Amino acid sequence: MKNKTVGIWLSALAVPVAILVGAQIDTTSGPSIGGGGYDLGPFLYSWLLVIVTCIWSLCAVVAALIYRNGASSRRAIVLAVIGIIALTLVLFFYRGNLR
Repeated sequence: MKNKTVGIWLSALAVPVAILVGAQIDTTSGPSIGGGGYDLGPFLYSWLLVIVTCIWSLCAVVAALIYRNGASSRRAIVLAVIGIIALTLVLFFYRGNLR
């Protein structure tokens, strides 16, 4: 796994996470779409964030198991650890939205 590949892996995690976190920032104070006084946006976006980070971390673990080269396998393990840290942070910061 080359440095360019690591950058692609990291951008594959960073772009969806940035979009989903940005979607949760409420810039309007107007009523929610559909009325009813409740908004499902934070709930759905938080769960999508958890799903994206879980799938990305699992793919990194699978890549670590598939690579035969020792250096590539270690880089994939580091990527998996980054994904697990991201998942932990998502669960910590958005735990209130997941209920």
